[in-house]
Amino acid sequence: MTYPVIIIGAGLSGLTAAYSLRKKKVKFLMLESRERIGGRIFTDKTATHEYLEMGATWFGFKHEYLKALLDELKIGYFQQYNYGQSTLVFNSMSPPHHFQADNSAPPSYRIKNGSNALIQKLSEGFKEEIRTNVRVSGLIDREDHIEVTTENGSFAAEKVILTLPPRLAAENINFHPQLEDDVQTAMRTTSTWMEDAIKFALTFKKPFWRESGKSGMVISQIAPVEEVYDHNNYDNNQFALAGFINPKLRDYKHEERKEQIINYLTYYLGAEIGDYLNYVEKDWSLDLDTAVPINKMNMQPLFGNSLFTKAYMNEKLLFSGTETSSHYGGYMEGAVYSGLQAAKRLI
Repeated sequence: MTYPVIIIGAGLSGLTAAYSLRKKKVKFLMLESRERIGGRIFTDKTATHEYLEMGATWFGFKHEYLKALLDELKIGYFQQYNYGQSTLVFNSMSPPHHFQADNSAPPSYRIKNGSNALIQKLSEGFKEEIRTNVRVSGLIDREDHIEVTTENGSFAAEKVILTLPPRLAAENINFHPQLEDDVQTAMRTTSTWMEDAIKFALTFKKPFWRESGKSGMVISQIAPVEEVYDHNNYDNNQFALAGFINPKLRDYKHEERKEQIINYLTYYLGAEIGDYLNYVEKDWSLDLDTAVPINKMNMQPLFGNSLFTKAYMNEKLLFSGTETSSHYGGYMEGAVYSGLQAAKRLI
C-alpha cells in the first residue's frame, strides 16, 4: 500500500499538519518513535498534581497561529501569574535586585489543563492513523514514491513530511540518494530547541509565595536555578513552582542536584520550600528522541534556514518543525506555523 502522505514525528508540528490534512480529507500515516505523542510538549503529573510542564509551556498573543488553533479547538488558556515581588540575581558578589513585574507589558499565557491538552485535542480524530514506537531509519527515493524504512518494516508514501529536529534527522536517518551538501550542513548545524534544557517542578499544599507577596519568579544565570516561576494550575487549586535548572548541574547526582535547588530557592523564597510534596525533573539532553550529543561550538539557536522551505527527493520530501520555521522558530508558534505551511503545500 502506498500512502498519500507519511508524517514522521507526532509532535506539535506533525500533529498540526495531520489535523490540517484531515480537514481536507487527505489520507496519511503518522510514525512516532516515542511510546507517546507530543514530542517536546510533555505535561507530567504526580499523585497530587497534574499539568506540570516539563516541555513547552508559554505563548503570547503575538503567536497568532497558535492562538487561532487554540480558539478553533476551543481550548482555554490563562495568564501567567507575575504579581508581587520578583528577584533578579546578577552575581554572587552583588545583592539581589527585587522588582515588580511590568504589568503593562504583553503577558505570557499557559494552556488550560496543560499543554498536552492541545496535543490530545489535535489528535482526537485520527488516533488510528498514528503508530508509536516506530523509529524511522531511512528514506529512499523510488521515483514514484518514497520508501520509509523502519525497524518495524517499510512503508511507501507519495509524499513525506519530516518533522524531526534537523540535527536528529541528520544523525539517525539515511537518505538515498544523499541530500545536497548544503542541506546536510544546514541540518547538522541547526540547534535543537530544548536539547540542553533541564526543567523541574516542585509541588506544594499551598502557594506560600503568593501569601507572602512574592510572584514566585527568580532569575539568575549563575545559580543552580536559572529561572523559576509560579506554576499553579488554571483552577488555582494545585500549587507549584517550575523552571529551568542550570545545565552545569547535569553532572551532579539527582539527590545532590535537588538539594542545591532546594537550598537556593529557600534563600530567595522562604523556608516553606522545604515543605514541598514532590520534586520532578526532565533532562532533555538525555532524551534520545530530542537530542544528539551537543556541539558546544554551535549553541546559538538559529532557526528557519531557507533551505528547509524547499522540497527534496523530486518534490516528495518536505521539512517541518519549529527549528525549520522562519516565523517564531523555537516556539510552539513556529511548530504550528510550519505544520500548517507543510499541509498547505501538499493540499
